[in-house]
This record gives sequence, structure tokens and C-alpha cells, in this order.
Amino acid sequence: MTVDDVVFSLNRAFTTKGAYFVASYPGLAKGAVVTGDSAAGTVTITCPAAEWVNCINLVPDYLTIVPPEVVNKYGTMQNWKVSVGTGPFIMDDFVSNSVAHFIRNPKYWETNPIGPGKGDQLPYLDEVQIMIISDASTRISAFRTGRIDLVGDTTTNRLNYGDVLDDTSLKLNTKKYIYDSCYCIGMRTDKAESPFYNRDVRQAVLLALDFNAIKKYYKGDSEILNWPLPPPPKEYASAYVPLNELPANVQALYSGPDINASKALLAKAGLANGFTITAITYNTPVFLDILSSYQADLAKVNITLKVDAKDSATWTGRLISRNYGANDVLWTYTAGIGTYQRMINFRGSGTYNSSYINDATVEAAYQEMMKYVGVDEAKCLQINHDLMPYLLEQAYVILVPSAYLYKIWWPWVNNYHGETCVGYYNINYSKYMWLDVAMRKQMTGR
Repeated sequence: MTVDDVVFSLNRAFTTKGAYFVASYPGLAKGAVVTGDSAAGTVTITCPAAEWVNCINLVPDYLTIVPPEVVNKYGTMQNWKVSVGTGPFIMDDFVSNSVAHFIRNPKYWETNPIGPGKGDQLPYLDEVQIMIISDASTRISAFRTGRIDLVGDTTTNRLNYGDVLDDTSLKLNTKKYIYDSCYCIGMRTDKAESPFYNRDVRQAVLLALDFNAIKKYYKGDSEILNWPLPPPPKEYASAYVPLNELPANVQALYSGPDINASKALLAKAGLANGFTITAITYNTPVFLDILSSYQADLAKVNITLKVDAKDSATWTGRLISRNYGANDVLWTYTAGIGTYQRMINFRGSGTYNSSYINDATVEAAYQEMMKYVGVDEAKCLQINHDLMPYLLEQAYVILVPSAYLYKIWWPWVNNYHGETCVGYYNINYSKYMWLDVAMRKQMTGR
């Protein structure tokens, strides 16, 4: 890997149409200037002052360094057979929708930076196999019998893994958490012809919905209030306002349903006879189940909700471009907690501002926030905390309660504690793990 490789990769990420930074952080992508000094072994990114937080938070972990000669020859490295990198494992086999197999990179550069293995050459494992098992019962059975060492994704919740989590005979290790990029439903608050231009209508929609029914769908193991931040880890706790601490009128929006109050607001907005909206979503059972519940709720206040379920690629393209109309709503997701200072879930032109929010109160809070970014973290957290009641009263998105997720692993997996990532986007924790194969054999016979 060379300085020129890094410069090439950064410029590619900042300029390629549809690339993550271009779509989600346009200010950074447009304003960044990348230079390299091969003699010094350094690469410098100069960016607008307003984007420096995004730059230092996102770029080091999210960016993949690619070799220009391979990209220039093949166009992309989406074909795994021509993929070249510097990671701890090398993909040596891939079967679509089945399995990805990796072998240890014998020339990997990193040593273990901390703990009892400090100084050890990484990775410890000889191989890693990622199983793609779409059928939930097959996946759970494979884990229960020890054929899978670790599970933990957006389907590892009590809805799917309740029997495993409650089975104390398995002697499993678990970690419970809420993934900080949560689902919500965006709407066109910027178009005067959209019903959602009117705050009364937005509030009426929330008052019609039974969010507690979605909690029950997830076996009660979920949280309603997950926008603009989900219930955070302790480092960000003071930025969040729990539902029961919000003003009573704001609590009421998310604690219903209150059909009479919803109808009254619709009548005030001149929409007593209701209207029709279409939800653009990914065609997956959980999303459709939740939207079906919302359909039934909204029908009680004369709002017809149609569901337009797309394949993953089409849906992703729509949400990245925020491409939907005045009477559409879009199932989407938020940026993680680490971006709270940038307020990108509710301001700006990036992907995560799915409701096209342009609010003077938000802008004033953002300008205040920028005075303290990198200077006074406690003050930044307080600014976000103080803004939350106002934001939630505006009803800028339709909440989708978030299930608690679980990392579940067998005790023979060592040096793992439920980590999702180390850093902001760095999800390759497997390089730090090792297996006690004697324990596994003793427990499973294999």
C-alpha cells in the first residue's frame, strides 16, 4: 500500500456518483482536497471547517484503500476473485446467498494493541466462515448445535432467538444492545402539496399509531423512542431524553393511540375525510408486518396506507437519493449516534435527513453546537438534549420501534465481549478472536 493508493481511494470515495460520502455527506465530499507526500509517507485532507468532525470520525474507519491498478483494469472490485486489500483475512471462496470463506493473511501488518495478547501477530484464526442462512429456523438450529460460533445481526432479537436466550442449559455468552442506526419512516415536509407539510397532520398520524403493539410484536423487548437518537450507551446518555421525561403533550404523541385527538387534528387541517399515502419499503417480512399494523391503525382515522415493497437494490437507491413524492413515505434508517453533533438526521441535504427538514430552530441549535465541537463535549451533549423535545413535538418522522438485539456466542470464543466494531465503522473484530478448540470438542463432540 502506497501514499498514491490512499490519495486515489480518497478521491474516488469523494467523487464517484452514488458513493457513500457523496450521497450522505455531500459537504465533505465536495469540499475535501486530498494531497499526498510520498517522501514523508503522509496524506492530508483539507476540508471546510464545518466538515472536520465528519472527516475525522468517518474517513479513517469507513474508507477502504484500493489499488488503482486493479480498479483501473476491472472497473470495480465487486467480483471477489479480483479483490485486493491489506486486511487480516483473504477471501478464497464465495457462494452467493450461502457462504463467504476467508483464510488468514500471512503478511498481515498489525499486532494486538492491548490486553493479554498485546504484541501478538494478528489475526489468531486460520480461517473465518460467514454463513448466509436466510431461513431463521435453520440458522438458529445451526447455532444451537454449535456449528456456528457466534451470531449477532439485525435478526438476532428476542422475536427470533427467544428460545435460545432463555435456555440456560446452553451456557452462552450474550450482550444486549440497540443498534444505533434505527429504522424510521421519512416524509416530504418540504412540499406544500404534501399532507406532511402541516405539523397537525404529522402529529395526527403519530396519534393514530399503536407503537406499543410493535413493542409486543418484538416480545416486549424493544424501545419506542429511537429518533433522532436511540437509547444511547453511557457515553452519550446526557444527549438523550427518555420518553417518560418529555413534556406531557410530546409524550402523548408516542404513547397512543388516541383516535379522537388524531381525528380532531385532521379536521383542523381540513383533512377530516383522510387521504392516501404510499410507503416505499424493502420487501422483507418484518417491515411488511409493521407496515400492516400501521395500515390498520391509520384506517381508523381515514388515512389509506398503501405498501410499495421493493427489492433491496431498488429500495436502497430510493433512500440514498431521497427519491419519493409528496404523498409517499419512505422506510429508511438513521445515522449512528457518533454523528449527533452534525445533526444529519434532521438537517442538510444528505441521505439521513429523509424528511427534508429545514427548520430555523434546528439551524440555530446547530450553529450553537458548532461553537463547542471538539472543545466542550458536555456542552454538545446538552445542546442535543435540549433540542429533543422540540424535534419530537414537530413529528418529523414516523417512528418504528427498535428491537433490542443480541450478540450471542459460545464460551469457546475467546477475546470477545460482544463488540460490534472498534472505532466508528470498523466492524472487523474477528481478527482479535481465537477459539478454545478443546472446549468446543468437549461441549459438542466435534
